[in-house]
Amino acid sequence: MFVANGGNDFSEGDLMMRKVLLTTTALIALGSVSAVAADISISGNARFRYNTWSDDNAAVAGENNNSMTDVLQLWVKSSATLDNGLSIGTNHRLLTSGTVDRNWIDIDGDFGKIDLGKQWSVNYSSSLDENWMGTVAGGAYAGGSTNTGLSDMGDQKTGFLGGGKANKVVYHMPSIGGLSAAVSYGDAGASSEADETATAVSYKMDVMGGGLRLQYANIETDGANATSDEKAGTEFGAEYSASFGRVYMISQNTETTTSAGAKTSDVEGTTFGGQYNLNSATKLVYYRREMEQDGTTNLGDDYSSDTIGVRYDMAGGLRIGVLHTNYDFTDASAAATSDNGSATRLQVRVNF
Repeated sequence: MFVANGGNDFSEGDLMMRKVLLTTTALIALGSVSAVAADISISGNARFRYNTWSDDNAAVAGENNNSMTDVLQLWVKSSATLDNGLSIGTNHRLLTSGTVDRNWIDIDGDFGKIDLGKQWSVNYSSSLDENWMGTVAGGAYAGGSTNTGLSDMGDQKTGFLGGGKANKVVYHMPSIGGLSAAVSYGDAGASSEADETATAVSYKMDVMGGGLRLQYANIETDGANATSDEKAGTEFGAEYSASFGRVYMISQNTETTTSAGAKTSDVEGTTFGGQYNLNSATKLVYYRREMEQDGTTNLGDDYSSDTIGVRYDMAGGLRIGVLHTNYDFTDASAAATSDNGSATRLQVRVNF
């Protein structure tokens, strides 16, 4: 801890973010205050999904094993360059529900880039898992199971990395060779102490006619109050891409610790897979995920899944994809809630 004037205590993260905010204020003050002509772009996508699944869960009256969903994402972006060379921009995403779930300002210069507003934490946005989940049909789909243990362990990236869309201060350092890094800080507000700090570091290099990327990311979330749990997530990964497609492997961990120091959740996970470009329009994918719970709650639970898929890109922004997942969940303390099953998702997507 550092002690500032007046005896106020500030953590290293608080001091760093205060410096970023002060730097941002100074940069804006130095910029031209005259009106700047901005370039405005509108883009997005519309998606229709059909899901079907089967599992070991007992059927509930009135339920069936299929569903249809729709998604609309509309991006409105603006960009401009000031007289002093700074680039500024705004970014807004509107969803089917009518809500704006991402909304931030960016300021870009020789010092790097600063983002201010509502967006994902850098550990999430830079994750190798993020780049792969959804490349075919909107992400792996573990069926319609309402099994609590399965949903906790389930085939969802957010369960590992957290970092939801909320107001944040983000700093991206200038790239040095193939090295890039970023940090984000989210304040939980006046009624909570669950502040969030995330970092991401990536290194890229050319290897044998392709590109190798090494990735590290982590996130830490404080407890909402003195008696609340703290959470942390970490990811290490590597990805190789070339004309044939891509292969990758990541290792992830998420932990939940009580105020007394007990580790109630400690999930270790590994994902590996690949994408093969059959031709310029058709891509085949496969990936496998394995997870195990080592925390005191649900100790010994494990989950594994295998997913295969195909995506076909047509002219005019039309994209059709199919994913099929087989999954196996074991509840170590209650065998009756273990669940094996499969799920298939068809997605039709139009980019505009």
